[in-house]
Amino acid sequence: MNSDYSFENGTYIFHKNPTFNFQLNRTLIWGGGNFTEIQEAGKIITDALSWENTFLSLGEKALKEKRIENAIAYFRMAEFFMFDNNPNKIKTYDRAREMFYELHAQEFKDGKINRGEVPYESGFLPVWYTEPADGPNRGVLLISGGFDSYLEEFLKVTLYLRSLGFSVYLFEGPGQGAAIRKHGFQLTYQWEKPVKAILDYFNLNEVTAIGLSLGGMLTPRAAAFEPRIKRVVAWSIFPNFLEVMISTRETKIQNVIRFLLKYRLKSLFNLIIRKQMKKDLLAKWGVEHGIFVLGLQTPYDYFKMANDFRLDNIAGQIVQDFLLLGAQKDHLIPVEFYKKVIDQLTNVQSLTYRLFTSYEKAENHCNVGNSVLALDFIVNWIEGLNNRRI
Repeated sequence: MNSDYSFENGTYIFHKNPTFNFQLNRTLIWGGGNFTEIQEAGKIITDALSWENTFLSLGEKALKEKRIENAIAYFRMAEFFMFDNNPNKIKTYDRAREMFYELHAQEFKDGKINRGEVPYESGFLPVWYTEPADGPNRGVLLISGGFDSYLEEFLKVTLYLRSLGFSVYLFEGPGQGAAIRKHGFQLTYQWEKPVKAILDYFNLNEVTAIGLSLGGMLTPRAAAFEPRIKRVVAWSIFPNFLEVMISTRETKIQNVIRFLLKYRLKSLFNLIIRKQMKKDLLAKWGVEHGIFVLGLQTPYDYFKMANDFRLDNIAGQIVQDFLLLGAQKDHLIPVEFYKKVIDQLTNVQSLTYRLFTSYEKAENHCNVGNSVLALDFIVNWIEGLNNRRI
């Protein structure tokens, strides 16, 4: 589609560990990193600490050379693998965020994007909102991310959709970005609550709600309770967060985890998971981050609560038009999980499923290697619904 905003394109092998590799690709494609520096970083990163040190060093180097966009990307990603007890975590997050708004001050000053805060419980939810650049308004989009999302990585997405004629409302809900780091809102599966706050505040109706990553479970759930949402886009899907978390483990390990949770064997569960965390970066980061955003104490508490983040117990209440976007080689979500969701969506008005592939450079989680392809598909899907005859 015609637009003044371009995206980096491609999927690369920067690291043999799929978690590191995905985040390195994310740093390049969505974050604004430099290809050569990220490629070199992939050669020396071995664990969370080396990741942190490598990206802090790259950030300082880029800042010294006045490559501000690169510096923002590196400081943000340095914070990514810092755990909650790291005294530099919030400082590094603040640093990247402040630099971002200084670099992009003109976009916000000109009104291309407006920054705001929506009252929510005892604080506020950060939100961006924008109106179409010109021409007729093609619709209202409400966008939220997932388990580790933050507003600032969606700058190009927001401007691109604005340039195509959409009103865009992008927010950080509980557990995300500044909502958790500044306002202390812990992640909740009851996503209908922050969604209602946004819709009420801006008096929005006839909305297309788009959820990325874990948002692909949270947003459809919100739609089950919110008639002002008319179309749902699950950009990735989590039919059951617990099942996704354990899906990469051997079957016998999965069965042990389910057994220990079922019979509430907390001490033994924590012992086993903490051993796994020492051997597996994805397990360590996922558990540590989950404990942080949910405000919990132990791995057992996190896994237990993860089972509340699910669609199977609510899918039948979703009645909107539904678009499900998948990725052929998603390192987090097995392809067969998509069928589980499709089979559960028994009352949707329409259902469209699109699996993106390696050939399209969009096989990674949330199609990070070819974002514009996914965005254009969403836009065309909306237009098709608007033009359909019944």
